[in-house]
Amino acid sequence: MIKKTPSCLLCHSGKEAQEIKAQKVYGGTEEQKFWHCKNCDAIYLFPVTTDDEDRTFYENQFDKWMKIRSGDETWTNPETQFIKMQKREMPLRLPWLVKYVKPGMKILEIGSSSGFTLSALKEMGCECIGVEINKEYADFAIGKGLTIYMTLEEISHKYINYFDLVLHYYVLEHVKDPIGFLKECMKYLNSNGIMMFEVPNSNDPLISLYNVPAFNEFYWWRAHHWYFSPKSLSYILHKLEKRYEIHPGQRYDLSNHIYWMLTGKPGGMGKFSHIFSKETEKSYAEDLKRNWFCDYMIAVIY
Repeated sequence: MIKKTPSCLLCHSGKEAQEIKAQKVYGGTEEQKFWHCKNCDAIYLFPVTTDDEDRTFYENQFDKWMKIRSGDETWTNPETQFIKMQKREMPLRLPWLVKYVKPGMKILEIGSSSGFTLSALKEMGCECIGVEINKEYADFAIGKGLTIYMTLEEISHKYINYFDLVLHYYVLEHVKDPIGFLKECMKYLNSNGIMMFEVPNSNDPLISLYNVPAFNEFYWWRAHHWYFSPKSLSYILHKLEKRYEIHPGQRYDLSNHIYWMLTGKPGGMGKFSHIFSKETEKSYAEDLKRNWFCDYMIAVIY
């Protein structure tokens, strides 16, 4: 029997500290909700999906769901996705990567997708290894000359204390046990190694600042077990007993936000770029980040 109100799946605070954050879960079942813990600030899916359901979803369905959710055909085409994501994501990731990456470094990316990030790092002279559960994407990355494994279990003995840098982008929110996952990741770092990752920020401006109803129905979806804020992410990272930093990031522009408010649909990036100057866009993003009404966070663990 499903409990009406759960205890927090992260800090285990009691039912009295739990409230429903989202009544409707995109792609979820009728009984699934996203719950918010008023103590640690975590937002979590309950009832949870099973391990078998998650494995089947990521092996066979994730790219198809992304295509439906975003309306972007490239999610079912690794080659097109590789080109598009390098163009969209690398300008955001490279300023952080160049702070830490040097030629000859050994780098692991968990959830390496089509290999677009690792390919850029390989060009910088690094030894790059990826883990990607989707076989089509893994095979594409292998075709690009990258070394890709399907699961962490495959590297669990060979690469302990091996890497200078461990990366994962938009992975932590998908795992049931985020603290256990991060501890597992730490095993692959050498004594001077660094882990860096990105996660969505639950204080996304379209929810926390503008409260766009259509975005609320779009945002909370069954692929995620968690949504983190700076407070809840700090709670997790503190458990690792390592030095860490959390930085704000903003991916989507002013045009995207206006488009959501006007139409209730995704896809507005750059739509009003003929009106808004680059200075305006940059200032808008910096204002959101400064106030932590931004759409993602970058964590660095030393």
